[in-house]
Amino acid sequence: MTAEGLRIELMESEVGTFFESGNPTPTANGREMLVALARELEKLPNKIPIKGHTDAKPFARDSNYGNWELSVDRANAARRLMQQSGVNADQVVQIRGYADQQLRKANSPEDPSNRRISLIIQYLVKDAGK
Repeated sequence: MTAEGLRIELMESEVGTFFESGNPTPTANGREMLVALARELEKLPNKIPIKGHTDAKPFARDSNYGNWELSVDRANAARRLMQQSGVNADQVVQIRGYADQQLRKANSPEDPSNRRISLIIQYLVKDAGK
């Protein structure tokens, strides 16, 4: 739980990845997980920001595409797939890319778990006027 709501993190490991290295398109495993999650989230009225994170390993396809672009492209790819799989268009309220600026394991900046997609299932706001 966070101040914003329930955080769900889809983290990579040495053996299981949601994305191929340097690629913003989800793998088969990544697609399967995102579709399953979308089918549950579509049942909720909550708003959802989606965040993309990379590890600190330098990545540069070219001088105009690095970890910043990759992190936001992965978050956006997750959004597209989840919306195609049931999440309502008005549920996703933000796409954020953090590159390597919010490492899960700061003492191990190239650890695979730093590469992740985070979703925040935001708390519902009660109408104070009722």
